Formats: sequence, C-alpha cells, structure tokens
Amino acid sequence: MKKNYDVLKELDKGSYQNNKVVDMGGIPFSVRDLVVKAPLLAGLNVYLVGATGEGKTQLAHDLASYFGKDYIYTMGRPSFEPSELLRKINLAKLKEAKDDKELVELTQNVEKVLFYVDELNRMPPLVQNYLFDFFDGRCENPNGGAPVRLGKSGYHIGFGTGNLGDGDYVGISDSDRALKDRMHLTLKLDHPDFGTTPLDDYDILSSKKNPRATMAQGNENHTDEIIKLHQQFQEREVPSIIPLLGVYFTKGLDYLENTKKHSKKTVEVKWPNIEGIRSDTDESKIMPLSKRAVLSSITLSQALEMIAEYRNNSLEKPLEIDSVKMFLDSLKLTTPFSGVFNPAYVYNECNTDNYEAFDNVLGVNSVNRININAKQSDLEEALFLAEAGKKDVSLLDKIANPRNSSDGKWMPIRATLAGYADRREQNPSEEGMRIRDILEKIEEDYQNQQK
Repeated sequence: MKKNYDVLKELDKGSYQNNKVVDMGGIPFSVRDLVVKAPLLAGLNVYLVGATGEGKTQLAHDLASYFGKDYIYTMGRPSFEPSELLRKINLAKLKEAKDDKELVELTQNVEKVLFYVDELNRMPPLVQNYLFDFFDGRCENPNGGAPVRLGKSGYHIGFGTGNLGDGDYVGISDSDRALKDRMHLTLKLDHPDFGTTPLDDYDILSSKKNPRATMAQGNENHTDEIIKLHQQFQEREVPSIIPLLGVYFTKGLDYLENTKKHSKKTVEVKWPNIEGIRSDTDESKIMPLSKRAVLSSITLSQALEMIAEYRNNSLEKPLEIDSVKMFLDSLKLTTPFSGVFNPAYVYNECNTDNYEAFDNVLGVNSVNRININAKQSDLEEALFLAEAGKKDVSLLDKIANPRNSSDGKWMPIRATLAGYADRREQNPSEEGMRIRDILEKIEEDYQNQQK
C-alpha cells in the first residue's frame, strides 16, 4: 500500500493538461486538485461542463484509469435507464422461476465505486431524473425491499460531463436543479478562471495529432488506496465556526427586510418581483443556499486542506491554512450553478456569467464576505463561550442586534449561538468543562486583583 502523499502524486498522472493556478483560501491549487484529488478524497460528485474540446472527456478517462475495473462508464442518450447497468437475467432460473422478478438479480456492477456519464445532458430532463439514486449512491432492489447501496466500503462517487444548457450551447437539455444539487461540485472548464493557459493550448496542439480523448493506459488500480484516504478524511474534525457560517448561507441569505415573514422562501413563487424588495442589497440577487450545497462546500474545503497538509510535509516553509477562507472560497465551486442566483440578475447585470454573480454577491470583495470577516473574531469568542454553556448578551448584540433591522441576516447566527449555549449548559461537553474551568480561574484572578 502506497503512502498517502504517493497516492496523491499518482492522481496527477493522466493526459488532461491544465496548469491554471486557482487560489483557494490563499493557497494555490491546480484544476486537477479541485476536480479530481479533492472530490476523490471527500467522495463528492463532480459535474464538468463547458464547450466541446475543453478536456471534459479526457478528465473522465483519466479519472477512470485510477480505478482499474471498479467503475461504470456510460454515454448520455435519450433512452438511458440506469438500472440496465445493474440488472441481469439469471438464465439458470429460467425454468424454475415463478415470475419475472425471480429471474432478475443485481450484477457485480453495484460494487463499482465510480459511476460517470459522458455528455450527461444529451439526455432529456425526464431521463436525467433516473440518475438521482445513482449519484446518491443507491439503486432499486429488483426483487423489492430496501434500496441497495452502491460502491465499496461505503465509498461511491458520481462523475458527469456535459454542457449547461444555459443558452451558450445548442442541441442539449438543461440539467434539472435537483440533479445539479446532487452533483456537489460543478466546474465550467472553458471559463477563464479555470480554463487552460495559453501555454497549455500550445503544448496540447503541438503534441497531439489525434483530436480524440486519449484513453489512459497502464495505470495501477488505486481503488483501495483512495478508499483508505477517504476513510482518513472522514475522521477529520471540522472547526465549529464553519457550520456556524453555514447557517448564515442557509438561513441568513433568506432574509427580506420589508416583508411580513422576512423570508424569500415564503414568497418564492414571486421572488424577486415583490413589493418592497431592496435593490441596494443582495435581496433580489440570490436565494438561500441548500444545506447540500453548504455541506458540499464544507467537505470540499476540508479535502483541499488535507491536500495542502500533505503538500506542506515536503515544503521547507509550510503554507498557512485558513479554514474559514478555504470554506468561503470553496463555495465558488458548489454555488454558481446550483440555481440560487436570480437568472435576470445573472443575464442583465453579470453578462450571463454565473461566476461573476458569485464574485459580486459572495466573493472576496463582496459585502457578505466583508461582514463575515468583520464579525469572525466575535463569532469565535461567542462559540468559545457557548461551548461552556455561557452567553454574553453584549457580544451577541454585536453579532446581531434585534433592534437593528439591518442585522436581520445575522439573527439566525445569534439564535444558533444562544441555542447552542443553552444545550451545553444542560449537557456539558468535556471541552466545555475545560473552558468553564478557565473562565472561572480568570474571574477568580480578576476578583483577587480588585481586592
């Protein structure tokens, strides 16, 4: 069994070439880090989109090469039905079977860990819906009963390539929002932020005489090694501030200042064309993120941290890893095409560029990011106290003051901190007890100084 860093280096092998450097959390990553290494570590589904010839199929071939025979490949087509890949007729039972059900059983394909569909949205939306279970890692039991889990040792990922059907390309169907949500990470490979460099194009054009994607050959089967890395990844602890910020994106972004329920979801059918909506904020630009999208971002950011940590082992001066920045930057790979942005805003104000919409609303220089950065130390202090079952009202007011309507987005964060403090007061954790001891010692020292 190879060492972990050696396995990650093996995942650099392949014919897909892209030397674009992408900054995530202040650390440089390659596109392969983002769409191959991190998803494999984390077990995330990936959807690669873009125009023809941008390397989507090549990346898919490279990915499949890491799994030997432990993958299922299919080309998208209007008549596709996923169960056809998993069911077979048991001819030995042909004479004794009482009905068709007894003839049908599952193939060994249910144990394959990678399932990918090339040109996924060559399928009409109705057929795409058949993929829901596949990308969630399960399938119907042909003989009834509970659904069957796909994969090996609890590990299964889905991988798709296609075009977005957003008006840029023709002859294809749009991908259903629910299916996009199941494809945890979506990357547009022909976008300038992620596409090949000019030198990449020169090298590709000067080294190949065949326009077809190259089938990877001779690579080892790394399935067991990847699963081992994934199991180690599962043991990582997420800093508590990350899910707290997640509440901001699932609940805080739902806030509408001038409606009765203060919620975009309550007026979802009419949003954003409702009376009183503010045009000087993001109220008309973005809906709250789904929990799945936020979890995908948390998972992706933790996988990128793991890659950075292994890389640091070989560096004389290790890179500084900032978990909050990494999480916030990871949203750019999970959010732009998840259906949360107002299409009219993207079309009219962002020139149809979903990544521009993201940068404007959630990017590094956006009002949301500036406010998060400004409140981060207060959030960390409030979490520290909450773990010990304590609330500081003045600190909570700094985070979100109930008397200030402009703090409405932050009220769910305040409620979370207060609720967590109440929980820990009733059910202390070991960490909470340790913090209580520290706080009591500080208070005792302060009282002694006052005497």
